[in-house]
Amino acid sequence: MNADYLDLKTLQGARGYQKLQALWAHEGTRILESLHRAAARGQESAWRYYAGQMRGFELAITHLERALLQMEQEGDIETPASKTVQELLNEIKGGDA
Repeated sequence: MNADYLDLKTLQGARGYQKLQALWAHEGTRILESLHRAAARGQESAWRYYAGQMRGFELAITHLERALLQMEQEGDIETPASKTVQELLNEIKGGDA
């Protein structure tokens, strides 16, 4: 298995990362509230600022998931689940029987 993939998967399952996601959700809510207030006041420049801030924020907080998905789609990983039954049996037997 690819070491980078394993590291990222381990990070994704860590309690500390899950706590960080909760903090990100709180911060995302604050940005969204500011965006709504600016839109309600009709302040187009402020609205655009907060929309850009939200776009960058979403890009940053979803980077781990996007990196894992890209690795999985490119086949950059090899997990036991991706092997066929015959390949596993051959591996156990120690040859191409």
